Amino acid sequence: MESGRSWGCLEMWNEENCKLVAQLKNISVHAVNRREIVRQSHVSFSKLLEKIQGLPPTVSSIPLELTILYNTVVLSLSLSNASQSVNSLLYEGLVRGLEAYDGHFDEPDITKLWAMISQSIHDPTFIQAVDQLICLQCVLWLVCNQLEKIDAVLHILRDRDSSGSGLNTHSGNWWQWIKSGDLLKDRNGSDLMLVLSLSSLGELIYTCAMFIRGFRRMEESNYREAVDILEQAAEGLCSKRILAEIYTLIGHCSAQMDRPQTALQYFRWALQADIQCLSALYHAAMVYRQLEMVDAELEALNHLSVALDSWDQYKAGNNVDSQVLIRPEQLVQIPATCHLLTNVNWVHVKHLLARRFLQMGRFEDTAEHYLDLLASFLEESQREVFVVADHTIPRIPEIYLEAAVALLHCRRFNDVITVSEEIASKVTCLISENLTFEIRVNEWLSSDCSKSSEAPEINTSPRNCLLNGFSEWQILGTKKKETLNYILWSATAFLYQGQAFALLKNNKESITNFTRCINLLLKVQVVCPPDSGEPDDLLETLKENMTELKILQTLKSLAFTGRGIQLAERGQNSEALQNLQLSLQAYPDSFETIYHLVEVLWKLERKQEAVTFWLKKTEAKQRHKVNALKQIPLFVISCLKEINTTEEEAVSKKLEEYCSSCTKRT
Repeated sequence: MESGRSWGCLEMWNEENCKLVAQLKNISVHAVNRREIVRQSHVSFSKLLEKIQGLPPTVSSIPLELTILYNTVVLSLSLSNASQSVNSLLYEGLVRGLEAYDGHFDEPDITKLWAMISQSIHDPTFIQAVDQLICLQCVLWLVCNQLEKIDAVLHILRDRDSSGSGLNTHSGNWWQWIKSGDLLKDRNGSDLMLVLSLSSLGELIYTCAMFIRGFRRMEESNYREAVDILEQAAEGLCSKRILAEIYTLIGHCSAQMDRPQTALQYFRWALQADIQCLSALYHAAMVYRQLEMVDAELEALNHLSVALDSWDQYKAGNNVDSQVLIRPEQLVQIPATCHLLTNVNWVHVKHLLARRFLQMGRFEDTAEHYLDLLASFLEESQREVFVVADHTIPRIPEIYLEAAVALLHCRRFNDVITVSEEIASKVTCLISENLTFEIRVNEWLSSDCSKSSEAPEINTSPRNCLLNGFSEWQILGTKKKETLNYILWSATAFLYQGQAFALLKNNKESITNFTRCINLLLKVQVVCPPDSGEPDDLLETLKENMTELKILQTLKSLAFTGRGIQLAERGQNSEALQNLQLSLQAYPDSFETIYHLVEVLWKLERKQEAVTFWLKKTEAKQRHKVNALKQIPLFVISCLKEINTTEEEAVSKKLEEYCSSCTKRT
């Protein structure tokens, strides 16, 4: 009697399961409330599962129970609920299945549980129900990028099924086994009982597994193999978004293999697959830059900037394959450290455009982009400026200073003063103690520097306390490195204010700001230890090879030159001469400084010295061209008036006449 009652319950629960499946499949893919219907269906399946699990498991009930469990978990995954509770549901369902056949298992390792079931139970109806859960377990492992565990389960299933399948049992065929449907065959009538067919789920697993495998090969720089695997993924069950991401990765691999045209083709296909795949547009712009196709690069970046401007509307219109219960993008987890598929930050793109125009000398366009950028920093949505596709984006103060450079070239001098003051006022107050760089060169001298990538060991310290050593290739002591940045940023801000006031003919304010710049830079002193006994030329070597010190020397030269020019305009030629000489000590290859120094010497009637310095100009110009190739941040740009050919020829003629008259006298 009890058995008959249980059988009646099974029939009723089976009908309820089929009814729920039919209701879900009959929903229009365009239904506005589709997600809510899926959520309600999940609740109904969960209640049904609770009912059937309220009875002890039996051989007759367990296939239906595992089928209902399958449907419950599929809907849970559809709602992005891939939690630990889902793993527990699968584990408990399998243990109940084993108990129905008088088996027992109490270990936490689910792979061993699969193996035990595979070896001990051969009932086809039960095995088919178990295979459904194997599919779901593979999905859960995909979410965690645990392909090795999927391989282990496939190995178990291969041993179980390969004897009668005629398949080659080498591991290379395992994934093809899933793709072909030889592993996950839908049994008769399963379409009425399952919310998602096993064949569709198998294709989904194959696509995502190939995506992850290809991504791993790409991270290992095995680009050729990565392309082969990703092309297989593209042939699987792909949403528009996943297909676009696959094409983007293949494009990146092609670019890394020096196949830029192939890369561009794949980036085009990515955008055709999903117009919202903005990372493809970004990488296409970078390839155009590599090919020096400036117009194409700027066009791509402009499209990207416009798209990101309206990103909220893009997201609002995102209806991605709503008819698919589990989408591939839910299962593919790209590491947060990988920027290849990250949606590009608007700030980053805007900065790329501004910087490109600045490098090209299109200063009006540059200024507008930078002003848009600075305005965005005041908005809440753009506070996290460093979460971008390219980690090389400068710090915010450097972006402000680049904006000041653009505004200087546009002759918007009052804007320069305002932008520079924003940096100076907020950063200068953070600077307190002097910095002393202590160079330990004994070990460096004893090694062959030409064969070593090591730089001399350097310590930053206040007067009484040394911190850990650092070099150009090692991390500076965090606090001291940041203090050095504060000094360089503030000094640059004062420099540009000095140049702006000079161009506004405000001589007094100009000199004041150049002096502020110099005083800040003099806070940093580079010395050898008193007892080292090493030659001073080692200091010069360090200054030439450490980026921060190259910036320091460049700023010193510009500030002393700027102040020297202003003093000369006030008729203070002796003081002007002293400043110009200090400028050449900091950077001997500045032709503009040599020009102004010669003019001041001429005014001071030190004409022979003027001739001597002028003879050095050709060599200085040549060295300047070589040094200009060394990387210096874009925000450190001289806005001194360039000496034109006419001015240079006039000085040359004046000095030649002087030399000629001296020769005649002798």
